[in-house]
Amino acid sequence: MNKIKLEEIKNRALDEHIPIIMDETLEFLDDILKEKSIESILEIGTAVRIFFNMLFKIFKRKW
Repeated sequence: MNKIKLEEIKNRALDEHIPIIMDETLEFLDDILKEKSIESILEIGTAVRIFFNMLFKIFKRKW
């Protein structure tokens, strides 16, 4: 998913008052996941899948 589409999803969620992960938290988790040797992760309770899209980019590099 490209950055423009991701921003559209994020903005729509904010407009509709859907709670999403904060940018700082997303960056923090991105750094940790890049540094550790994570093979799988379970994401529970996502509304708009922003975190999933970041995870997909990280794991795609390993596949």
